[in-house]
Amino acid sequence: MIERPPLPLVYALDMERALSPLRSLAHLRHPFMLHSGLQAGGPRSRWSLFGADPFALFRDGDHLQAIEAFRRTAERAPENERVQRTGVPFWGGAVGYWAYDYGRRLETLPTHAHDDLKLPDFIFALYDVVGAYDHETSQAWLFSSGLPFEGPEALTRAQERLEFFKNLLLAPARNIAPAGQHSQGPAVQCSFTPEGYMRAVDAVKDHIRRGDLFQANLTQRWIVPQPKALEMSLALYESLVQHSPAPYGAYLRYDDHAVLSASPERFLELRGQHVETRPIKGTRPRGATPKADAALAAELQDSVKDRAENVMIVDVLRNDLGRVCETGTVNTTALCELESFAQVHHLVSTVTGRLADDKDAFDLLHACFPGGSITGAPKIRAMEVLEDLEPVRRHLYTGAIGWLGWDGDADWNIAIRTAVATSDQLVFHAGGGITADSDPESEYRESLDKAEGMRLAFSRVLGELSLTPAAKAGAGA
Repeated sequence: MIERPPLPLVYALDMERALSPLRSLAHLRHPFMLHSGLQAGGPRSRWSLFGADPFALFRDGDHLQAIEAFRRTAERAPENERVQRTGVPFWGGAVGYWAYDYGRRLETLPTHAHDDLKLPDFIFALYDVVGAYDHETSQAWLFSSGLPFEGPEALTRAQERLEFFKNLLLAPARNIAPAGQHSQGPAVQCSFTPEGYMRAVDAVKDHIRRGDLFQANLTQRWIVPQPKALEMSLALYESLVQHSPAPYGAYLRYDDHAVLSASPERFLELRGQHVETRPIKGTRPRGATPKADAALAAELQDSVKDRAENVMIVDVLRNDLGRVCETGTVNTTALCELESFAQVHHLVSTVTGRLADDKDAFDLLHACFPGGSITGAPKIRAMEVLEDLEPVRRHLYTGAIGWLGWDGDADWNIAIRTAVATSDQLVFHAGGGITADSDPESEYRESLDKAEGMRLAFSRVLGELSLTPAAKAGAGA
């Protein structure tokens, strides 16, 4: 009797940098990189995940049928103790996104904002070969499951696919499109004028005064016309990683668009039955000097308005988790902690719970989607108000990007600091939570601070971009 190696097959690689695999796999169908780039060895920045050439892809259509297809495949997925010994959190499963407008499948909402992008409200693909880069050791792992086959056919497929990907990853990385020369970039189009955005802030405040809601997260969108945006998407993403490193970054490439994310915010993490969400509310720009930077950070920590805003959203998330977690297990383990990123300081809280035995990751996603930090309180009423005020659909922005493993674990970000590249343009958004105490001009400036990392990154590739009608004066410097 021939002893067959257990599946999935596991192979160790040495890599010089986390983004190297993405260059090697970029020519394949539907490559992805879930990149943790905030600080090597940090608690949420140890692993970057990559892959390409999925064996199935679900795009729009019946989301319940797509979910059931994943569940059926997961039941046939192999298990292997060698995977557990690597410590890698994800070795195969679904990778993709759930756009903000996926929420329309879960709640009845008005339809006023213009859907001009006409992109799907969800895409996820099933990957049989997945890699993971360890930022602590600079070592990478490659896993090949043999799915969707079973038995001897699965082993043959796993061996062939492992060899194919291994050879690609060990070969010299391919070149990508060069960065721009800092010439003037194309004229940027915005969904709001500055005055229009500030009027919308006042409109939210009017709803708050009338008792309709406590806060709402108002956003604006920028479009950069660029006929080669899709083919330049990898260069744009590498520039984004350089200028705005973040713990929950992502690059996803599809036939008609690509996703480029430098998100600082975790939406939902599921490990076994342990659930964690880390809502962000409260922002200040980074200072130009260490002294100014420390003063801005202290101002944020001392801000009654920002802390109240954060606490309100923590209550929304506690309520959402309570729909699918065991009674009495939902806890706030950290409240309004300061976290600093390249362009901004944020206040971040942590809420945890224990998922009920009869629930899975999709139940968790649906109970909490879209995230409370990017909608408002109460959530559904805030979404209704925003639908009236924001002239265009958000699409992916403020949705979720991430993975769901064959073992049931999952990790999704909140898709902020996120852009979409299509065949003729680059699209990105920014915004902020509006409360009764909001100053319209300050809220407008905060949206520019949050978009500054994307502006800097994309200017390097496309030429200097301005996010305001007049020359921009260093927001977020």
